[in-house]
Amino acid sequence: MTEVIDERKLKLGYLQILAAAIIWGTYGLFVRALDYSPEYILFHRFLFGFIGLLVFISIRGGLVSLRPALAHWKWMLIPALLTGLSWLAYTYSLTFTTVANAVFLIYTAPVFTVLFAPLMLKEKLELKSIAALFVSLLGTGAIMGYTGLFSSGGSLLGDIIALLGGMTYGFLALFLKRAPREILGLPSNVMLSGYIALVLLPFVIISPGRFSWEGFLILLVLGLFQQSFGTTLFHLGLQSVKAQHAGILTYIEPLAATLMAALFLYEGLTWGSILGGGLIMAGGMIVILKKDARKVVKGPPPRYF
Repeated sequence: MTEVIDERKLKLGYLQILAAAIIWGTYGLFVRALDYSPEYILFHRFLFGFIGLLVFISIRGGLVSLRPALAHWKWMLIPALLTGLSWLAYTYSLTFTTVANAVFLIYTAPVFTVLFAPLMLKEKLELKSIAALFVSLLGTGAIMGYTGLFSSGGSLLGDIIALLGGMTYGFLALFLKRAPREILGLPSNVMLSGYIALVLLPFVIISPGRFSWEGFLILLVLGLFQQSFGTTLFHLGLQSVKAQHAGILTYIEPLAATLMAALFLYEGLTWGSILGGGLIMAGGMIVILKKDARKVVKGPPPRYF
């Protein structure tokens, strides 16, 4: 039997995933502006994201609206673990290997999402997903301009850590899709952000960063913009978008990061960046424009939050 989906919700889901990936692409700008340890930055990203979501929910309808979702608190333990591990792996891999290798290997994540979606979610492995994945992976490689992977010594360790980060990131979308549909969105992001902030708290207590109002404001914007807003959009998008499609669409993140660096950090664009950007956009278009095997129907206007 074909799965019936709402055309407008599906289109909105694609837009939400793409918007989330573009927002995440600004992460490098924040890190460049901060002189703190990875744990300190990540702790405040998730803490301020958690607080921002609670304030928004309180204004919108009261924290009591979270009560039904909190009954499913166990569902978010594994996604929270995968999120924390992927961010830490990415950050620490940068100390052992090149930025190009680290980013490229982190963005093997959709490979694992596409390959394991049929097993974990019973999603049909589509030819267009494989084609889009291949094109987008080539595009990421062109943007990074790496000369070789899996070197020896310290670089090999960094490459392995980055690849493990890619695996955990790839499984994240799969576990989120397995969560009860009613908690995907604001409730799931509240729980995920709270869990990670709680786990990282001991590291910040042991090694607190030097306080400055400028750093505080940058961390606050990072948490509200990237975690409260960006990650919530990703969770909402997963309500209607297949996990394998969502994974491929997140390849827009390295393209966004490259463009942001060129605009705000004055890092020059190369022909590889331009070629890679074109390939990534082509991969996204394959996913979005080619008709799906599922039945698409009209429906009522979708809810944004």
